Amino acid sequence: MNLQQLKVFVLTVELKKLYLVAQELGITQPTVTFHLNKLQEELGIALFHTKSYHVIKLTEAGHAFYHYASQIHSLSEQAESTMDIYRGTAAGVLAIGSTHTPATYLLPPLLQQLKLNYPGLSIMLDVRPAAYILEKIKKYELDVGIISNTQVEDPEFIAQPLIHDDLVLIFAPDHPFGSSEDLFPEDLAGHPFVSHEPGSISRQLIDRWADKHRLQLQVSMEISGTEALKSAVRHRLGYGMIAEAAIQEDLAEGKLRSRPIPSWLPERQIYAVRHRNKLISPALRMFWRNLMDNFSSQQTNHVRDQF
Repeated sequence: MNLQQLKVFVLTVELKKLYLVAQELGITQPTVTFHLNKLQEELGIALFHTKSYHVIKLTEAGHAFYHYASQIHSLSEQAESTMDIYRGTAAGVLAIGSTHTPATYLLPPLLQQLKLNYPGLSIMLDVRPAAYILEKIKKYELDVGIISNTQVEDPEFIAQPLIHDDLVLIFAPDHPFGSSEDLFPEDLAGHPFVSHEPGSISRQLIDRWADKHRLQLQVSMEISGTEALKSAVRHRLGYGMIAEAAIQEDLAEGKLRSRPIPSWLPERQIYAVRHRNKLISPALRMFWRNLMDNFSSQQTNHVRDQF
């Protein structure tokens, strides 16, 4: 029994057609049959119900063997991909699309660590709105997207939630909100509000929240860009609502204060998204695993097994 036989077996179980296995491995269909027959001969037990392989149906022993073979196959691919990166032969550029918040406040330390561990990687980061990134992934023009969104339901994508991306209320240190013991939705309507630009995910969520509470917010400015919005709030042009991840330094330095938005229902998360059918390069594999390692405490362990 060897790794090639295990790979052929695992792909046969997963793809269900011998010609697809042959195409995937760049071998002939008779060679696929040879490997399957040789594997069963060496194991001394039938893994499939038929020898013709026209219908791929596992025996009880086959199901038990697949459980272990798939793990061995996965580990061998991970080992090979890791060695490719250490050799500097990892294929191509890792093309990442990201919305503003994760690109600015979450990804830099992860990318720094990735480059330190695997200096052979070449990384391209494109910061765009979520809809643009999803369209580029669908066209196979990006390897992976890291986006703030309410949900990702398109069946063409594998979308893994990483962390919640809740909006919070932000205001200058001397703003009246800082001295209020309790805040209610209607309290916000009486003060100037610095808003995100129309069409942004944040603006949609805020508008939905305001409509739910029948509020007419006093929009003093509409601003495109997180840093510009924070600057306007620091200069007392109004209060704002912004992703919590974007204000950690401002809070630590005392430039801004924050508190939860009254009666806010969290809806948005940061997702890692890739195309279900896109070839998984060694670079993408390592980046995805880096993401899972960094955010695994907030997710279940199954995210580690998506490759």
